[in-house]
Amino acid sequence: MEKTMAEGHTTAPEEMTGDLFPTEVSEETLQEARNKSLKKLFGSSQVFLDVHSKSNGHTKHAYEDIVQGKMTEHYERGLQCLAQKEWEKAVIAFSKAINLCPQKVELYVKRAEAFLQLCDFQSAALNLRKASSIAPPLKEHIELLAHTYCLQGQSLFDQNRHLEALESFTRAAELQPQNRHYHMCSISCLAGLGRHTECIHLLNKQLEEERGNLDIYVARARLYDQLSKATMCYQDVYAALSLDPQHHEALSLRQKMTAKAEEAKDKAVNLAVQGQLQDALKKISCAIENDPFSAEYHIFRGTVYKKLKDFSPAVEDFVRAMQLCNAEDRYGSEAAQLQTEAENQLLLTYNDFAVHCYMKGFYQEGVQLLNKALKGDRSKKELYMNRGDCFFQLGELAFALADYQQAFDLDEEDWGVRTRLARLLDELGLQAQNQRQYQQAESHFSEAIMKHPLLPQVYLHRARLRRSVQNITVAQEDAVISILLNPKGNETTPTIMNFFPGKTLEELITSQLASSAQCALTHNLESIPVRCRDNIQSTCGQKDEALPETRRDLAVCMTVQQLSEMVGRKRKLKTDIQAALDRQGYLKSTAPRITRPPPPQEETPDTNAPYNWKTFGLGLMSTR
Repeated sequence: MEKTMAEGHTTAPEEMTGDLFPTEVSEETLQEARNKSLKKLFGSSQVFLDVHSKSNGHTKHAYEDIVQGKMTEHYERGLQCLAQKEWEKAVIAFSKAINLCPQKVELYVKRAEAFLQLCDFQSAALNLRKASSIAPPLKEHIELLAHTYCLQGQSLFDQNRHLEALESFTRAAELQPQNRHYHMCSISCLAGLGRHTECIHLLNKQLEEERGNLDIYVARARLYDQLSKATMCYQDVYAALSLDPQHHEALSLRQKMTAKAEEAKDKAVNLAVQGQLQDALKKISCAIENDPFSAEYHIFRGTVYKKLKDFSPAVEDFVRAMQLCNAEDRYGSEAAQLQTEAENQLLLTYNDFAVHCYMKGFYQEGVQLLNKALKGDRSKKELYMNRGDCFFQLGELAFALADYQQAFDLDEEDWGVRTRLARLLDELGLQAQNQRQYQQAESHFSEAIMKHPLLPQVYLHRARLRRSVQNITVAQEDAVISILLNPKGNETTPTIMNFFPGKTLEELITSQLASSAQCALTHNLESIPVRCRDNIQSTCGQKDEALPETRRDLAVCMTVQQLSEMVGRKRKLKTDIQAALDRQGYLKSTAPRITRPPPPQEETPDTNAPYNWKTFGLGLMSTR
């Protein structure tokens, strides 16, 4: 018996190996040997012989049928438990089925569903991943796995375990990149971790793919609000409301920002009243960041900039306010009022900027700024006066005269305008006199006197001109008027010596000529408007800078006194230059001179020398 079992033991490997270990014994011989062994073991019993006589393949199929049937039984039991919401029993049933058939994909999927109902997301994910490793995953299996990771991430997020939740949401997004919800959940985890910059980066990528998604705009607006980037937050809120004007979250955010802006504006007003302009500027800038489409805020900030003499940003704010008044419908009937205020403030800013440039010596820039101001309003005399002052400094007297004349046409009672015109005409008269255009010069002097009859130097200049053309009588009358207007001036004594030699000031004032000159001066004063005469306290002895200054709506480049000083400096400079040229004389050099070499002397022919005749050959010339 032991020998037979040994023989049976040796034959089993031969059956398993098959063709791997071929022998010379045939299959028939081996079968006969098996039958002999069975007869020795079981004798004449046919039961065991019939069972063993069945082929190995039939036995194998019978076993598989039994296993399959049992697995099906457990599977159906698991489905029944799922239908009855007995999740734990369903897990046990599916686990038994998996033990019998570990390569069945559907078993893992169903067990994962049972784990999901038990909120065991980790086990559910493991079962789905196992199913995916057995066979190529189906689309619905991938969706279920991604959903499982999403549920796991949501559970972790609710427990404030943001980093672990981020990992789960990231896995879900990797399985289904087209699902925007998973990406948004990842962004929420990053926000919970305080990594706002990464959140914004992800949202920017989302917006590149979905321009019309207002939820993304609102989410990014909230992140910008967390980062205190009010301007960018408002832009996203504005974009969301442009897509859906009734979006609840966007409206809530805008109301919140509007409240912040109004609070900051109130603080800015209080600070500006107290004179703390820099702090007021910071507050109103904060208000504009929270509500950048408010024209009122831009006007206020532009005014603060103007007071700080920071004119360029002030101009930008006023221009922006005008654009908002035209573009926005939020103001209604107040739009026209805000528009007018912005235009007026812009005009004032251009003018103040031009005055600032004038003070710094940038006269050309002042002209350009005043040109912009005059495009907006041509009814302000100060604009023409200031541009005329700039032209005066640039030496463009013709343009200056045109501007002063325009200002005079707007207001004939303004002493500042009259003084500027008279000074400029006096300067033009002196230039014409130097060019020997005497008739033109007298016309300029006379017109200057008509504009401002109280300028003694103009009478003196016309007196000198008239004396040069031998009109002595009227020249003396002008000289007397200049003395009457300024009897204590520096020019009084030289004028008396030149025009009235041998007379004193008292004799001249009490003379008949002085009475005639007084009448002429009174006649000149009567040619100006009544209000101008009423403002003058006295007709004689009144200095030009002592006259009452006209009330100004806009700042001017210079006062009457500054104008007089400026003209005086220019004339003194010209006088000094001319005196220096007169003293210079001819150019002379005291350096040693180099004597010119003597001219070369011509050689005289020697009469005693023999004469050499020339001989000519073939193209050659020689002497002998």
